[in-house]
Amino acid sequence: MKKLLCCTLIVILAVMSASALAEVPSLSEGLFRYAKGALVSLASGAYDKVVTSLPFSDVSPSADEWRSFARGSFSSLADGDPQTKYAVAYWTGRAWKVAVPVSTPDSGSVETLVLLSEDGSTFSGYACASWSSVCSEYQNSNYVVWNDEYNASVSAIVEPDAH
Repeated sequence: MKKLLCCTLIVILAVMSASALAEVPSLSEGLFRYAKGALVSLASGAYDKVVTSLPFSDVSPSADEWRSFARGSFSSLADGDPQTKYAVAYWTGRAWKVAVPVSTPDSGSVETLVLLSEDGSTFSGYACASWSSVCSEYQNSNYVVWNDEYNASVSAIVEPDAH
């Protein structure tokens, strides 16, 4: 009886895992490129370019909406060129979030552009978040994809003294 119950539970867990996996849409690699391009365009004030370059599943926000978003949400965009090396995408249970920090994410306060994708290939929303909130969300996700992972604890190579 115990053996039958164990086997039944294993089968149920396997079916649940397979169905959960089937519900997560695959992530298009292009979403990283689009998100990074949008961050650069927002930083340079090219709001019309954001409208035409981001693939939205519905109607894209207008250039005026992007301008208001950039000016009202980010204080560090005007500080210079944003970084475009690091980006992370993670599944929230309902959608992918693609997050690109404005600068190297060496503190939790770094402002981050977050774009939402329900289908894994087009965007359906956007937000500004702190890097610490992004980290908290992706650490709780079962599906995380880095475009280029940031590792703050890279150790330096020290050459021994040659005597």
